[in-house]
Amino acid sequence: MKKKEIFGKKRKKVVLWSVAAAALLVAAGGAFYFLSQGDGGTLPPEGLGMDIGAMGAAQGVVTAQGVTAIGITQENFEAENLETGLLIEEVYVSSNEEIEKGAKILKFSEASVAKARKELEDILQEAELAYRSGVIEWEQNRITIQYERDMAVLAGEQAPEVYEGEVAGLEAGVEQAQKELDEAKEEIAKYQAAVAGNTYDEDYQVTHYKAIYDENLALLQSKMEEWGVSWAQVTGGTGSGGGGPSGSSDGRVSVLSSLYKVLEQNLQDYEQAQSDYEEAKANTEFELQTLELQLSSLERALAEAKEKQQTQILAAKLTYETALANAAHADSDCQTALEKAESDYLALQTALEDAQENLAYLESSAGDGYYYASSAGTVLRAFVRAGQYLTLDQTIFAYSNPEELSVTVSVDQSQIAKLRIGDDAYVQTTQLGSFSGTVTEINPVSGTGSRTNVSYNVTVTLSGDTRQLTANQTVTVVFGGSNLREGRNNE
Repeated sequence: MKKKEIFGKKRKKVVLWSVAAAALLVAAGGAFYFLSQGDGGTLPPEGLGMDIGAMGAAQGVVTAQGVTAIGITQENFEAENLETGLLIEEVYVSSNEEIEKGAKILKFSEASVAKARKELEDILQEAELAYRSGVIEWEQNRITIQYERDMAVLAGEQAPEVYEGEVAGLEAGVEQAQKELDEAKEEIAKYQAAVAGNTYDEDYQVTHYKAIYDENLALLQSKMEEWGVSWAQVTGGTGSGGGGPSGSSDGRVSVLSSLYKVLEQNLQDYEQAQSDYEEAKANTEFELQTLELQLSSLERALAEAKEKQQTQILAAKLTYETALANAAHADSDCQTALEKAESDYLALQTALEDAQENLAYLESSAGDGYYYASSAGTVLRAFVRAGQYLTLDQTIFAYSNPEELSVTVSVDQSQIAKLRIGDDAYVQTTQLGSFSGTVTEINPVSGTGSRTNVSYNVTVTLSGDTRQLTANQTVTVVFGGSNLREGRNNE
């Protein structure tokens, strides 16, 4: 469905004013007066029957003379968003024909009216579906927007604690990396000292066990030589030693065998200590190499932790400040989002109303197959013919409309800036009293050729019951009242 913007109600008529009115104005003299005294109060219509000059001087108004002109109305077909053309079968009016309000102007084919109706009904159905979905979405958006507002406020309240926690965590990371690096350096120093000082000999008593073994070995050898006992006898072999009773020899062999067993244990202790020493020394050298290899990665980890601390503290600070800012603007952001959501919802509502109005307009203007005149007047020109398709915004015919009266006057350039489209004005006649009016047009092009006396044409459209007035009547137009107060003069 096509979208459209709605600015006020749809209009079926376009009111024009004849160029002859401007000529009559010039012919009438178009006298212009600006009376600067007074407080710019509102001039009541009934007061216009008094002396205009005297009252103008008292009130500070702008007056000018001109002649009335009958409006020319264009009838346009304004069913918006309609692509289907209405096939015209007959045209009932012609130029210079007098018509009454409600007179039949055109007849359409039933098929084209039905097709146009179906098109606008489909648009209406789509608009209804979109609107119903929009109602649900609007409610969901309200809940979501309020939730996001509450979360922003909560995040702002928690921001200091979160920021301090992140800073503490980053500091702990640096401290842990520094601790691991220091411990590795301490271990390296310890292992280096152990290797350089050969402390493992003391740790595993290699020298001690060797001394015991050497001492006991020397003792054994000394006694074997003294007692004449052989290694075969000591280690369990047969045979006797040197001189001396047999029983005495066997006792000495037994003593030396026992000492030999102790020596064997001494040797095992020494060899085990030597093995443990060698293993510990090898392990220490391996651990030292491993720690030295890890040292560079631990130093890099410390540098990365410090860099991370610097960069992420900045990010945490930004997050902290953003959370505080979001919390500070939470209410205004919530209001803005609600207004946007409401605007979207209202746009769907407007689209639905437009679709309803378009269908209603079609039914009222062509639903029974005929188009009717909205006012009485004299037909000036018909713009359509039988066999033609009537399309959107097409002009059907133009006619003079005696119910539409206006007057165009000439306003000096020194005062034209004080007038605006939509300003109130009063129109004074000699015989019929005063009438209300509104400024409907200000011609930006000067209506005079003089360089010293420049003026511009201003058109005022009369309102209310103007049936007593006719075209070409000379009248006086009064601009002023609240529209010409000091505030307007200072613009």
